[in-house]
Amino acid sequence: WLDVDNLDDVGKLEESVADAMTFLVFLSAGYFKSFNCRRELYAALGSNRPFIPIHEADVDKGGASIAALKAECRENCVETAPPAYPSYSGPDEMLARVFEEAEPIVWVRVNAFQLESLKAVALRMLLHSPYYASRLAELDAGLMVPRQPGPCAFSGPVTILACRDNEGFFRLVEEVKTAAGEGRDSTASAGAVAIRDAEEALEGASAAPLSGHVVFLLYLNDKTFLDAGGAVARLVQAAMDRRIAIAPVHEQDPASGGVPFRNFFQQTPQV
Repeated sequence: WLDVDNLDDVGKLEESVADAMTFLVFLSAGYFKSFNCRRELYAALGSNRPFIPIHEADVDKGGASIAALKAECRENCVETAPPAYPSYSGPDEMLARVFEEAEPIVWVRVNAFQLESLKAVALRMLLHSPYYASRLAELDAGLMVPRQPGPCAFSGPVTILACRDNEGFFRLVEEVKTAAGEGRDSTASAGAVAIRDAEEALEGASAAPLSGHVVFLLYLNDKTFLDAGGAVARLVQAAMDRRIAIAPVHEQDPASGGVPFRNFFQQTPQV
């Protein structure tokens, strides 16, 4: 049920929300400023519906950072005793239900990544359904949807090159290393993934030779290629000259430095 498509009488907003099994909140800039959106929020609180927050992070599509959305919620969700939920205690209660009860699902619009967003939404909906509420183990393996890529896993040792000047890279490579041994059908353990400093590996006079499968992990955020010494661009070029695959990872969250992809056409050095 989608209010803009299925609601004939706006006076029945609260009734429609109460009839729902779960309440999906699509978090974008301006959402909490809408009076009717707040009516739905209060109705979901009053009927104690499970909230499934979905975060639009793309600023070109009306997205905003979680911090900005929280501030908007605090500023606007201030009604006293709304009809659908007279016991409403204020913005802190709304913030807890929308942002803290469950981590917002990032809505990604690109190809296979959008399928992952859809799967995450569907999984949360199923977890609240009467059938699966008593059969949670059946969902432990996750969901499959049409057209999704097959399982991905490392089939052997992998060396990941990362540049110290690529701000934020360390957290990312550690996540990749941890996930390496968790992939379905993976024959590589986390220990089979080696993290090497790109400058040492590509330019070091006494660097050990690279062997096996090697990739250069490039973390794309608002600081990429803007380091003072230009080390990131230099090492990316060095990797390309040696035909090492570049694995770009685009940060989606504005609070973590995520910017629209078009920004990288300006940030990337021209050669």
